[in-house]
Amino acid sequence: MNTGNPVESVKSKFIIVLLSCLSVILAGCASRRAEEQDTIQERFARGQKLFERERWARAAEDFNWVVLNNPAGNLAAEAQYYYAECVFQQKQYVEAQIEFERLLRRWASTEHLIESRYRIVQCLVAQSPSYYYDQKATLDAIDELQAFIDDFPDSEERAEAEERITELRLKMARKYYESGRLYLKWRRPKPARLYFEMVLSQYYDTQYADEARIGIVISHIIGEDLDAAREFLDENSSRFARDKSKNTARSYLEMAENGKFDLNYYIRLYQ
Repeated sequence: MNTGNPVESVKSKFIIVLLSCLSVILAGCASRRAEEQDTIQERFARGQKLFERERWARAAEDFNWVVLNNPAGNLAAEAQYYYAECVFQQKQYVEAQIEFERLLRRWASTEHLIESRYRIVQCLVAQSPSYYYDQKATLDAIDELQAFIDDFPDSEERAEAEERITELRLKMARKYYESGRLYLKWRRPKPARLYFEMVLSQYYDTQYADEARIGIVISHIIGEDLDAAREFLDENSSRFARDKSKNTARSYLEMAENGKFDLNYYIRLYQ
């Protein structure tokens, strides 16, 4: 005769069934995880092949998918770097800068540290506008270029970084010089002189330095202060990089002394 408790028997069967179900579920999860890992590796490999073929947009899709679907995986940092590089190669410089900065924030020890830092610099340089626009982006680029050189003085990119600094400083010099000339055109010598002095104080080693010195002489002339013009020329005679520029400044002063200086002629001459 069966003396077992029916309730206990039902419980035992339920537990057996539950454990069986859990085993199936866990096995399925493990299988899915393995499949997902295979998919991540496959998507990364496909992205690399597309990258090598310079199919930047399609490669970017694969690398971004890897980062989004496995952010803690061992391929995430590498995928983020290649994704940022794809964006850069498409000349989307603002977005590329953001993606390289994201890489350095999340994976500071990335083996692509130097390349990523320089890409950020290149993005800033690419965003630098023509001289007649606001130059905040240019100043930011100069600062970042100098910081890169300071941090990686022996890098292969140093020579190029120094060249970019020279180019951007020349653009800034022209910005100030042209602003000074504009005020001369408006016959406002004091603000004109301020801009020319900024060229000499910050960009004295550029080709616009001599032009700024000529501009200062003219600003004194149209301000009807020939004594100041003479004094400036005497003090700065040896600082002109070119004798031609120095002689031009002296000729303008002589014209003014003889009552023959024509500002309109000067403006037309340097259009």
